[in-house]
Amino acid sequence: MHTIINKLNESLVQDAQWNKLTSHNNRWSLDPVFKDYHKLGNKQKGVLGEEYTERLMLMMGSCVKPPKHTDYDRIIDGYKTEIKFSLAVSDSKKDVIIYDKFMINHIAKSKDWDRLLFVGINPPEGWNNVKRNKSNLSNKRCRAYFMEKEDFVKHMKTEKSSVFSHQQSGEKGKNDDYICTKFSKFIELDFVKEIGEW
Repeated sequence: MHTIINKLNESLVQDAQWNKLTSHNNRWSLDPVFKDYHKLGNKQKGVLGEEYTERLMLMMGSCVKPPKHTDYDRIIDGYKTEIKFSLAVSDSKKDVIIYDKFMINHIAKSKDWDRLLFVGINPPEGWNNVKRNKSNLSNKRCRAYFMEKEDFVKHMKTEKSSVFSHQQSGEKGKNDDYICTKFSKFIELDFVKEIGEW
């Protein structure tokens, strides 16, 4: 068995498919701020996103305080704020970052929050490994939008959403855990506002 394992390991070192499967997503390696983001675990990514968003809001003149419990991430200007953060996602088959394509994970109606604040980061201008979708949006490094919880809950009650879908165990599991992968549709919702309207 020892010989077989050694042969297997030796063959994998030279194998292109194996190298591709085990390589880190380094499409952001040239970004001075987010070059190591992909190496972080999910919990660390969340903490980093909250820190980035807190600093953004402080620079915009907001008052940011720590949460009183774990249903939300910060109290911003008196609002219990759930923070969601994403880098533009990649198409690994084409080895490109897709501009303005973000993922908003784990949105729950039952949690105690007033506003959900989403911050999405695009790659810097001038990168070659970027695919741009047709959009009326101007190029921005950072997209920041928010919505009120009551509007989200109302939206989810009144119609089958084409923007949010069940995450993890899905609708059959009666799981109050939603995901949004359609950022362009998300920002078209009448209750989703740009951060300037905070």
